Amino acid sequence: MTDKSSLALLTGPAPRPLVDGTLLLLRLSLGVIFFAHGWDTLQNLGIAGTIDLQRESGIPLPELAGPFTVFAELIGGPLLALGALTRPAAAALGVVMAGAIAFIHAPHGIFVENGGVELVLVLAAACLVLAVQGAGRFGVDGLIAARRSTQTRRSIPV
Repeated sequence: MTDKSSLALLTGPAPRPLVDGTLLLLRLSLGVIFFAHGWDTLQNLGIAGTIDLQRESGIPLPELAGPFTVFAELIGGPLLALGALTRPAAAALGVVMAGAIAFIHAPHGIFVENGGVELVLVLAAACLVLAVQGAGRFGVDGLIAARRSTQTRRSIPV
């Protein structure tokens, strides 16, 4: 029997459909933001321009970090939106955001209008949530997990 008291609703675990729906909303939002940013970077700077910008910003190994950044956003964004390879995509994007915080935004304080960490920190935290929690049921990863679970139950002798 579940406790439906007000305290349980405030302090207990959220219902699974609500968690999965919230993860879907988070994935879709991040997916659009990261893909749009990666596309904008590719169109306006290109890979060479991104490498140059990262070199000027003091980012180590800009020849690796530049393409990694662009492709993590261009590929990772849609993967998040689909809920496919969510944990590795979110981890890669989290690394990109951590680098952006450390090498570009931290010296400018908190507020985004001053070039600060405000937005990038939220994006990094959201990536961390998805890297730990995964896609939830409403994504490719969730469908694969559900299918595996069904197959495992069928293969267990009764």
